[in-house]
Amino acid sequence: MIKKGNLFQGRAWVKGSSPLLVEVVCTYNKPDIDPECPESVAIVGMVEAVVLNGPDIGKTRKYRRTQFRQVFDPVKEAS
Repeated sequence: MIKKGNLFQGRAWVKGSSPLLVEVVCTYNKPDIDPECPESVAIVGMVEAVVLNGPDIGKTRKYRRTQFRQVFDPVKEAS
């Protein structure tokens, strides 16, 4: 489940480098209004995450929730 504070790592990464790590800052629902028909509104689930490593460290990225699930896997805690 995607919750604030959870860590996720990217599924695909360049060989020889560490996978991209992100921390979820927030989740929210964004209205998507069709400019042709203002009565038509779709609600899009969004995830905002901060990058924890790599060249974009510290930058905040926004993803659609479905895209986020395709790109990232949750980090499992070592026991």
